[in-house]
Amino acid sequence: MISPLPGDPAGQPPEIDHVARWRTLVRAREEQGRRLDPLHGRPDPWGGDRAARFRHLVSESGPDALFALIRPFLRPDLTVLDVGAGVGRHVIPIAPLVRKVIAVEPSTAMRRELQDVVHASGLANVDVIAAAWPDVDVTAADLVICSHVVYVVAEIEPFLRRLAAVCRGRCYVTCRWTQREAPILPLFEEVWGEPRCPEPTFADLLGVADQLGLRGQVTTIPFGAGRGFESFEAAVAAIKADLLNPPGAAADARIREYLAGHLRLREGRWVLEAPPMFAGVLWWETGR
Repeated sequence: MISPLPGDPAGQPPEIDHVARWRTLVRAREEQGRRLDPLHGRPDPWGGDRAARFRHLVSESGPDALFALIRPFLRPDLTVLDVGAGVGRHVIPIAPLVRKVIAVEPSTAMRRELQDVVHASGLANVDVIAAAWPDVDVTAADLVICSHVVYVVAEIEPFLRRLAAVCRGRCYVTCRWTQREAPILPLFEEVWGEPRCPEPTFADLLGVADQLGLRGQVTTIPFGAGRGFESFEAAVAAIKADLLNPPGAAADARIREYLAGHLRLREGRWVLEAPPMFAGVLWWETGR
């Protein structure tokens, strides 16, 4: 027989504050980045050529699983809000199918790529807003999506409540079940002598949503296969950034040695082998 916990005569486990746990995870990871990464203070994390490289990666990644999930609900009379639109992975396929798309993106570099691809696609029904959620003045939308954005949001409660507030139909929030850097976590600890602080995962998002009363539906979708790079040198640069840019020749040599043993050349691209990864989609309907 399990004895009741102290101060809990009913023998129930203490309630977890999922919002506080989420905040702790995000701030610990941010603090680690601030402490270790010499490039942490750059004005735009997507600056330089990172946004352009990400756009190229997206263009080669094939059909998007979230788009496939929402496609049956897109109609010519709908307004869609994409929070954290990035380089337009969802904006571009959605816009031809709906009345209007509102794309919120705080990164200057990402917006530059987004606006370029919108122009190149000849889309006249996309409004790009330079702002960070939730401090954005937008009208309610029929369908709201927020894909792989919440990992860096310390104050998750106002973020999610604002998503719910501006949605008059369906809202979809996507988050990985596992850590994005899973294939290189042993290398991170070897290089820095400490483990990488984890991001919040979809399990954490579910806990937060339940605590806030956002009890929607859950769908699991593929996150993607092995990560691909145009060249071995491009892989070295990207993985070094993921490792928080460790300085010194010894770190560079170890990264190259690790990748030499874990990269495989497939169809002209260098792929970092990893187990299949998945993301969770939390979605709900407001009934308005």
